[in-house]
Amino acid sequence: MTSQRAADLAWPALVAATLGSWWLAEQHGAGVWTVSLVMSVAAFKVRLVLLHFMELSLAPRAWRLAFGAWTLVSAGLIVALWWSSGRG
Repeated sequence: MTSQRAADLAWPALVAATLGSWWLAEQHGAGVWTVSLVMSVAAFKVRLVLLHFMELSLAPRAWRLAFGAWTLVSAGLIVALWWSSGRG
């Protein structure tokens, strides 16, 4: 089991990241830079959840690398599609 302290620290970080993303989107709209930053924060949040609440930190290295790559590719693809859509 992952340490309770790490999970206790991850939770306020997730809340702060969520509130920060919400504030940024409310203040600046859905421009390409805002979407890029919000998706980067979302990828960070996914990583925290995977490591500390789904106990991926205890999994073999190959699993951690696979899920890390999946997170980056997913977020990157969403940002790339947003940029290419010409919506910003």
